[in-house]
Amino acid sequence: MLDAREQPDALELYRKACAHLFDITLLSPETEFHNRLEGYQLGPVVFARCVGVPQRFERKLTHIMADATDTVMAVLDLGQNVWRADYDGREASSDMGAIRLVDMARPYESASRSPYVTLYLMLPRGLLDPQAASLDFHGLVVSEASPSGRMLSSHLRALWESIEAMTSAEAPMAAKATAALVSGVILACGEPMSADPRPLEKVLLSAGQQFVAQRLDDPDLSPETVREHLGVSRSQLYKVFEPAGGVSAFIQRRRLDQAFDVILQDRAEQMTLAEVGYRHGFRSDAHFSRAFRARFGVTPGRLRKLGEAARQEGLSAQERPDDVFAWLKGL
Repeated sequence: MLDAREQPDALELYRKACAHLFDITLLSPETEFHNRLEGYQLGPVVFARCVGVPQRFERKLTHIMADATDTVMAVLDLGQNVWRADYDGREASSDMGAIRLVDMARPYESASRSPYVTLYLMLPRGLLDPQAASLDFHGLVVSEASPSGRMLSSHLRALWESIEAMTSAEAPMAAKATAALVSGVILACGEPMSADPRPLEKVLLSAGQQFVAQRLDDPDLSPETVREHLGVSRSQLYKVFEPAGGVSAFIQRRRLDQAFDVILQDRAEQMTLAEVGYRHGFRSDAHFSRAFRARFGVTPGRLRKLGEAARQEGLSAQERPDDVFAWLKGL
């Protein structure tokens, strides 16, 4: 819970937390700002309830190109939320229905003109039915009065009511059921995709990211091998990866993320930290340790010592605070 009446820096903390997803513009006095977010992880799916004040969300190309994930967002309005949006050329509003589907690989601007309460979920595109994933659903608004909308709405409400009591065995099944219902809505209401609406740079970046992800253990992985795979010039490669901080920086971040998870998953400590670093492109232990600490706020050795506590908290390279050590120390 963030509340400007109790925390002078509440809005700043909120903007910082959302900076990787979109830009925030407040549409009400800063002194009245508050935001409450309760979230749960259902395997690869994030499900949350959000209460907020009037504000504008803008997801730009720079956000998209710097985002290593490929996700779909479904939002269910609870109550009389009033909003208008432009989803990459498709205009929509709260008058059209209570359920919104958003393709996070495309830009959009959405403004909530009233205080709002929503349930929302983020799921990997790969969980969708392949036919649904091929349709254009960006900015699709669905009424709860429609058959598919009624099923998805009822499911999301019931899921929220029961999620605290859900077991670890039930969570993945709930994620699959939710993805199936989202796919059903898209199949019922989506439109044919005449062409990939994403800018060329986004298409190239997505292909480059997939290439890097598949070859993180390859010692020969480099900006040049990425360039050759994409078939572009060096200048175009640098332009494509510029919002992500550059191709070299992107490769190093992904390698560090994988090294982070390898250290946590290696319960028996079968690999030395030097081996972990070497397998992820670091020829110097000191360089590996410095880069690791700069990214995660903790050294590889310290993370290994905190391994069990980190595993119990569900820590991973993607699900972590900015300062891992400070977070764990405060548990």
